[in-house]
Amino acid sequence: MMNEVLNIVYRKDTDDDQWVIPEVIDQDMYCIKSRLAPIEPVAQSYVIDCGAHIGAFSIMCAKYLKNVDVISFEPNPDSFWYLNENAKIFGKIKALNKAVSITNGTLNLYSPDQSEWSGRWTSIPNSNDFLSVESVGLFPFINALDRDVFILKLDIEGYEEFLIEASKEEDLKKIHTIIIETHTDNFNHQKLKDYGYSLLFNPDISAARQFVYSKN
Repeated sequence: MMNEVLNIVYRKDTDDDQWVIPEVIDQDMYCIKSRLAPIEPVAQSYVIDCGAHIGAFSIMCAKYLKNVDVISFEPNPDSFWYLNENAKIFGKIKALNKAVSITNGTLNLYSPDQSEWSGRWTSIPNSNDFLSVESVGLFPFINALDRDVFILKLDIEGYEEFLIEASKEEDLKKIHTIIIETHTDNFNHQKLKDYGYSLLFNPDISAARQFVYSKN
């Protein structure tokens, strides 16, 4: 189905139209327009969207940030189809059908328990069906880029805590802002603070699980 206002391609009666589009786009949950656009660097940079789903966050960055190119990772083949279609519509988005991990390789993604959460496959093992997907070592990928990263968004169904825990300070040297959606209470916020990041704000929607950090 297509959203008539913004031409977004999405799945009807799933988290796409029940949560993702209303929160990320209609309510600008991550404050792209109000908080992040005003501090966007003048020099060209990247936005890296990990767990891009159908591309709602990527679209907001492509529409409202002037000096960025967006690289969007989405390993779920079904969600990736929608992400890729939206990337064609909105431009400035390079969609990659891959997971992000600590190193290059493969990851098993396990299906969600509820059918309406069609895009929420996770690398955390459960008793459901799984598929194996190609994974990219995130920090080597970022450090090989030709420009800095204005925003790194991590919404990867629990794996974000493993990535940050495995990171070294030099892995984050090119990253200005980190947006994290946590899925457990085990995320190591202190590690980001030790690396020179401070909490910029918590989005009003799901403030207990959403964190926007900026480098001092």
